[in-house]
Parts: sequence; structure tokens; C-alpha cells
Amino acid sequence: MAISMAVGTRRRVRRAFRAGSALDLGGAYVEARLLVDLLRGGGGGRLDLAGARIVGELDLTGVRVETPVRLRGCVSEDRLVLEQADLVAVDLDGCTFAGVQGGGVRVAGDLVARDASIGGDVWLLSARVGGVVEWDRSRVDGAVFVQRSEIGGGLHVRDAVLGRGLRVAGARIGVNVDLSRARIGPAPDSGAAITGGGLVVGGAVFGHDLVAGGEIHLVGAQVTGAVTLQNTTLRGRDGGHSLLLIEAQMRLLTLRPAPDSAGTISLRDARVGRLVDDPVNWPPGCRIELDGLTYERLSRRTEDTAQWSARQRLAWMARFVLGSAPGPYDQLAAALARDGREQEARRVRVVRERRRHRAMGWAGAVWGAVQDAGIGFGYRPGRALLWLLAVVAGSTGWFAWSGPLRAVKADEAPTWDPFLYSVDILVPLLDLGHDKAFDPVGADKAVALAVLATGWILATTVLAGAGRTLGRGGQ
Repeated sequence: MAISMAVGTRRRVRRAFRAGSALDLGGAYVEARLLVDLLRGGGGGRLDLAGARIVGELDLTGVRVETPVRLRGCVSEDRLVLEQADLVAVDLDGCTFAGVQGGGVRVAGDLVARDASIGGDVWLLSARVGGVVEWDRSRVDGAVFVQRSEIGGGLHVRDAVLGRGLRVAGARIGVNVDLSRARIGPAPDSGAAITGGGLVVGGAVFGHDLVAGGEIHLVGAQVTGAVTLQNTTLRGRDGGHSLLLIEAQMRLLTLRPAPDSAGTISLRDARVGRLVDDPVNWPPGCRIELDGLTYERLSRRTEDTAQWSARQRLAWMARFVLGSAPGPYDQLAAALARDGREQEARRVRVVRERRRHRAMGWAGAVWGAVQDAGIGFGYRPGRALLWLLAVVAGSTGWFAWSGPLRAVKADEAPTWDPFLYSVDILVPLLDLGHDKAFDPVGADKAVALAVLATGWILATTVLAGAGRTLGRGGQ
């Protein structure tokens, strides 16, 4: 009876193939060899099966098929082999295979496998796909390999579970890479969840609610559109890097890791048009490297109702940013200035100078403290005037109380004036004829020396701040 059923099934499959019609086998067994022979023979037929239990390895190595191959809800305990095959389109929705071996496969249209279950790896190295490669809602117990492949459409892995990583290094994707809500585990060798060094994407990369069980490696990636990592769970192995965007390029970067993210995020030498992040709600387990990062603007998402302040961002940088280079502060100040937030930009420049001077050792720290208190490193020149007025007022009050000083030459000395005397000794290179005309002694001499030293310090500080401001073009 079983043999009779198998013969009947074989006839039905042949008949449907020649007619180019769909056939639902309802769980009946069909030999993989029969399907291979039909596809090799061609003859204008079309394979469109549903509910088949495929016996044996479906090996289409090097086969040229001029009609779409559609297998829906089919089950096989063996691999699907597409090595060097030349196909029109492939639809594996709902199918179960032990693995997919498709190195060098060429597909003119789409290669889709929604809701599929793959017990091992999916190998699509150096594949050429004109349309979309899609694994939405699928489960792959192994890894998905797409290195050095060219995909004219997008790469979609939405709501999928990949047990051992996604490898897209050197791939060229014509439109979008969508990893939204996917769960991607680490590769057993490197521990990376996504390996995409040198990836080129003509559209955008979406990672909304993505859960990465290891490092996301996108060093040198080039993305024409946006890279969106919104509520993305990032995890580095053993406290190492969780996201590498070193030397990557993109028009827009949204970087908002999920609260339970951990590890170091590196944006070193990356080039970004607009940067959207959230310093107020940054995950406590994440550190970030910003050295060499360049961006034009800091933006918000459309749903954001509140804008962070420079004070909040500076607090975030002090807590989470690794390294002490001034570059990240220069970038932030320039971006704030371009948005018309000049006062906040000056605040950032002052903090930059504080950190720079502290890194010079104790002498640099002391001189930095003097410049900071004096004129805010040249960005708060009004402070110098206040210091001058305060010192002149104090000195004038002292000398008015202590009485006229003894004249060096009584017949040549000008009329005693404590205000003019204070101004003359305070302001370097200014000669009103009072400084050298009187000879202070005792406490008066100590006060005069203190005022003189204060004048030189203020003058030097003003000149240093002015030189710094002019040297940076006011930035």
C-alpha cells in the first residue's frame, strides 16, 4: 500500500510540475532525487510544492532552473544544496531543512524563507541575488553566512532567531538591512553576534529592539542612509567591545542601547551626518569611545519631547566616555554652535580646556585653574573686567585707609591719589606717573606687590585666552 501511494505521489508531482501548477501533498513523502531530476530536465515545468516530506538531500549544485522554485511548509531531515546553482527565484516559506548550502548561488529574483526552521548553518557566501534575501521569523540553529555576497534588494532578518551569528563582512546590499526584533547569538569562534567589516549598504540598517548576544562588528561599514539602533541590546564578551563602528560612514546614526546593554561602544574615526542618542538615559553598563568621531549635527527623534542640555551631555561624557582627548569636546561645541546654542558651546569649550590642562600635570593644572578663574580660558572675558574692578576697589580702599605713601622725590611727586596709584601698579605697560613716584614700605609694599602680581597674571591670562580663541577661529 505504501509503495502504491509513493507511485501515486510521484505521478502527481510530475503532472503538477509539467502543468506548472501548485500541489499540496499534505505531508506525503517525495524523493529529493525526483525533484532534482525534474528541475534538471526543465522542459518548461515549474516546481510549486506544499506540505511535502522530502526524503534525501535536495542537491541542486550547478543546476540552471529557468522558473521559480517554491517549497512551502516542506520538511527535510537533510540539507538543501544550492551550490553554484542558477535560479530565477526561491521561496522556502515555512520549510524545515538540516541546513542550506548555497555558496556562489545566483538568484535573479528573491530568495525568501519566512517562518523557516534550519537545523544548521545557512551558507550564502559569494552569492548573487538580484532581489531580497529574507529570513523573517525564521529560526536558524547555526549561523547565517553572507560574506562577499551581492544582494540587489534588501537583507531582512526581522523577528528571526539566529543561534550562532550573522556574518555579512564584505557584502554589498543594494537597499536595506533590517534586523528589527531579531535575536542573534554569538559565533562560537569569535563571540561576535554580527560580523560586518567592510559591509556596503545602499539604503539603511535597522536594529530596532534587536538583541545581540555578542559583539556587533561593523568596522569600515559604509551605509548610504541611516543606522538605527533603537532599544538595541548590546553585549560585549567578558566586558569587551559590544559595538564597533570604527571608521564607519553613515548619513544618520541613532544610538540608543537598551537599558541592560553592557560593554564598550567604539565610534572611533567614524563619520556621521547626524547623531541621535540619549545621554540622559544611557545604560550604566556601557562605555563609549569617541576619539576621531565627526558629525555635523546632534538631533532628536520625532517622538522626543525634551531636549538634553549641554550640562547633561557633559556629565554623560565625564562618566561614560573613555579617553581624555579634546576632539569629542571640539565636535560637541561645533555642533552646538551650528544649532545656534552658542552659550552651551562655550560651556563645552571651557570643560575641554579644564580637562586638557589637568592632563598636563600639576603645573598645567594650576595654570589652567588660574585661566579658568580669570577669564574662563578666553571664553568668558567679562570675568577679567570683574577681577580688575575688584582688585582696583580693594587696593584703592587699602591705600586710602593707610594714608599717603612716602614720595620718592617730594618736589616732583604728583598729588597723592590712591585710585590712580592702584591702577598704575595693576595694569602692566601703563604709566600714569604714580607707580615710581611713591615708595611703599611694610604692609603697603606687600599690598602693592600683590596688586602688581595680580596684574601680570591677569594680563598673561587674557593674552593666552585671546591667542587660543583666535587660533581656533573663535571655536
